[in-house]
Amino acid sequence: MSRRHWQVLAIAVTCVSLRVAVVGAQQEAVDKAPAAPPVTGLVPDHVAVSVENLEREAEWYCRVLGFKVYSKFDSDPAFINWHLVIPTFRIDLIKVKGSTRPPHVDPIDLQQGWTHVVFHVESVATTLKTLQDLQVDVSVSKDDKGNPIQLRIRDPEGNEVEIRRNLLL
Repeated sequence: MSRRHWQVLAIAVTCVSLRVAVVGAQQEAVDKAPAAPPVTGLVPDHVAVSVENLEREAEWYCRVLGFKVYSKFDSDPAFINWHLVIPTFRIDLIKVKGSTRPPHVDPIDLQQGWTHVVFHVESVATTLKTLQDLQVDVSVSKDDKGNPIQLRIRDPEGNEVEIRRNLLL
């Protein structure tokens, strides 16, 4: 190899080395850059659930969980939306033309996506008694003293609702 070829090769190696150093320095600067702060001030507003039978679902949420039908948007038969409310929270029941429910998976956690909506109450035991009086099928988890701490119920179409003691206090 001629001296000229060695010089060209040396220049190429130097350029590659400089490029690697610059990229490394840039990545290090990115890694050390302060991360943007997360979103703050979030307050739960509502959850939407796609259903087949709006009337049956609304009746259940009202009878079992105390929701009230607040409004109905049904001018477009291809997309109907009912708002059910309790203080500080809303559930939208939506019926979309052509929508279908995927096959039921047990346990629900084996299916990706949202698995349930969760509410907390002051007394899980009192809520359990109320649900039993309403003849709702309830799955109960208990603490080491046998006290109910978590309830799981399903609406008529199989959507899971969890009720638990407030763990945030």
